[in-house]
Amino acid sequence: MEDKKQKLLRNIILGLAGFTVLIGIGYLLFTWNQPINSPLDLPTNSPEDNIIATTSGGDTDSQEPEITLTPTMEPVCGAPPSLNLLVSGVASNDYLYGLADAIRIVRVDFQTKQISILALPRDIWVDIPGLESRGIEVGKLNQAYFYGSEGMGYYSGSGFGSGLLAETVYENFGFRADRYLAVNLNSFRNIIDTLGGIDVYLANDVYKKEYEEPVLFLKAGSYHLNGKQTELLARHRINIGDLGRINHQTIILKALAVQFLSPTGIAALPSLIDQLKSNVQTDLSPADISQLVCLAGMLDHEQDIRYLSLPEDSMTEQMVFDPARGINTAALVVDKDIITQLITEFLIE
Repeated sequence: MEDKKQKLLRNIILGLAGFTVLIGIGYLLFTWNQPINSPLDLPTNSPEDNIIATTSGGDTDSQEPEITLTPTMEPVCGAPPSLNLLVSGVASNDYLYGLADAIRIVRVDFQTKQISILALPRDIWVDIPGLESRGIEVGKLNQAYFYGSEGMGYYSGSGFGSGLLAETVYENFGFRADRYLAVNLNSFRNIIDTLGGIDVYLANDVYKKEYEEPVLFLKAGSYHLNGKQTELLARHRINIGDLGRINHQTIILKALAVQFLSPTGIAALPSLIDQLKSNVQTDLSPADISQLVCLAGMLDHEQDIRYLSLPEDSMTEQMVFDPARGINTAALVVDKDIITQLITEFLIE
């Protein structure tokens, strides 16, 4: 009799375990392709925008030119051919408010197995769409994130600050982001510390501001930095301006790439992915993250990752009037057609 009871109990436990596993698998399948946060709501590209074609020979007066499709390589990691990311570093310890003081557009190519990262200066003067009723039509690029942030309550689209920033970049320069990723200061420090810090070489002294005066922060040389030290390096622009700060941020990104692809970084991947899902604002899905992790294992940080900036002669620093704030402010004025062309070349190179 006891054996029958034990068998019945065992079968009940096994049945419950099996049911739990099935629920877990079902939940995983359901959420695998679901964005972690609200997805962007940008106009979709027409199919013609994604076709690379050339005309060959034939009569120039003919109505239908002959089309030859360019052969393409098979994407790796079960991914689409490419992924365009809008990445923001938010100057706040949360996402309720904050300016996007580091802005990058990132093209991940799963065919050539390369990543290209282009810096957009935060001070570029742009048209900010959709906020006319708030008296806001223009501003610095980093203000688009701030006006879209949840705490402001101005933006009705999805993605909050990243959503309005993505719309702004799209409206001004034609870059359509597939996904966004925003990292605040707290998350940034935690990521650096989880990786065990980063190693950087600084060609020049770095200063910070104390009581409105420049004070030496780091002398030129090599350093191993923790999260807080890296944050200070990424944010300070004393004596170097915003373009100099972009250069410091690029140094940090290169050091991060080295650390991500190191044994320490690989060992920290589970913790980093958990942070990505819980402490970073993004509409990447678990499937997207899996594909990016898969690609990362195939990259050489020196040969397969490009870091680019807009040419300095494509921007002019000027004092402009900000009607929303009622003040004159220093901003980078650009020829939008030139910047649009540069970004287009960045996407197809």
